Amino acid sequence: MKKIILSVAALAGTVALTAAEVPKVEDKALFSGGEVSGQIKAMHILADKTNGFAPEDGSGYLVSLKYVTPDLALKGLKAGAAFYANGDTGLTDWEDSDVNAKGMFTDVEGKTKTLLGEAYLEYKSNMLDAKVGRQILNTPLTTIQWSLMPNFYQAAVAAVKPVNGLSLTALHIDKMAYGSRSATDFSLIGEKTGTAGVVTPAFAQSPASARVQAQFLNLGTAAGVAETSGMTALNATYKAGENFDISLWDYIAHDIANTIYADANYNMPIMKGAKLTLSAQYLKQSEDGDKLAGNINFSMYGAKAKMGNKKWSAYLAYNASNDEDGATTRGSFFNAWGADPAYTSSIFSRNAYRQDVSAYKIGAHYVIMKGLKVMVSHADYGKSKTSGWGGTPVQDASETDIVLVYKPTKAVMLKIFNARRTSEYNYNNVASISAGEQNHIRAVASYTF
Repeated sequence: MKKIILSVAALAGTVALTAAEVPKVEDKALFSGGEVSGQIKAMHILADKTNGFAPEDGSGYLVSLKYVTPDLALKGLKAGAAFYANGDTGLTDWEDSDVNAKGMFTDVEGKTKTLLGEAYLEYKSNMLDAKVGRQILNTPLTTIQWSLMPNFYQAAVAAVKPVNGLSLTALHIDKMAYGSRSATDFSLIGEKTGTAGVVTPAFAQSPASARVQAQFLNLGTAAGVAETSGMTALNATYKAGENFDISLWDYIAHDIANTIYADANYNMPIMKGAKLTLSAQYLKQSEDGDKLAGNINFSMYGAKAKMGNKKWSAYLAYNASNDEDGATTRGSFFNAWGADPAYTSSIFSRNAYRQDVSAYKIGAHYVIMKGLKVMVSHADYGKSKTSGWGGTPVQDASETDIVLVYKPTKAVMLKIFNARRTSEYNYNNVASISAGEQNHIRAVASYTF
């Protein structure tokens, strides 16, 4: 316990000291009326079960600095750029064989690596939102949980609002850069199944791999196949006030896969100060064009019910995936470019994207006092028919997460979480690994300006 307390104190102290060196808001005037923002974030693994399967050590950081210009040639037209730097805080034990699965680093040896992750031109008006260039792309199939360095996309996006409540979006992505968690997405979370946001190992895990983190790659190269003309997507979203919304997306990764995603949400008051939200989702994927990734036939649907308010909430979620029997057809989700819309995903588990899975998740949050809240969840995934590191699935998979978040101001955040997980794969046939079990404790601190 002493080790945990000292580690958290050191982590918080490091972030606070570094944050004090950040320019004050008044210094933004140096940039001629533009807007400066950024973040300093540190993450430290406190403990895990000794098993040769999960990371027991690691300490990384991220520093980001972003600048957005004032209006340029016309009102609403701006340019933006953001640099991101990621590396080891100096507290990582690099003798640990599982260091590349920690999800904290974009460099093979944890050295500081920088990336111009955002560099774009954008235009906003009452009718049109458009952005072109490098950016963080917040759509259902380009959003995934990250630790430090996020995923970035080189894309062109345009959204129009022809009538009240209706939004139509078109986008095209030709390149992406994988963030610091992508090594973990392939190995620890994805377990070599290609279902957790990455389908190929990082260079840190396999020197023969073309997937280098924090480097913009053609989408085909990122997926481990030949270069392609990228991914095109269309979306229609309709919102009827605050009570109902529905959205439909079609993503075409040219010559690889065609993926359709839809979701809907309905809100209703159930008691004074609380509401019930009912949600549903559907994901369908098949091969496209030259079938560079082979034959694909995957589908998943989900349902979720959540009740509560800002003070407290509780939810129940369910996902089910198809059982494709064809021996030459991929029955799991080809998740190559960082997607995670499933309701039942946890910190280290995204098993709903595997073949023939029924997944359940329950969770709740409670605000203990102003700025302090606790979140708990438990997910059960059973066994799938997708082979991974351990070969044939032989045990039920599950994960229980407890997260404590302290946010005394909008700028400062301290978090500690415990994840207890059992993989569906038995690792007895892998040297030095007894079973795919975790009891993982990690601390995070950040300062946003």
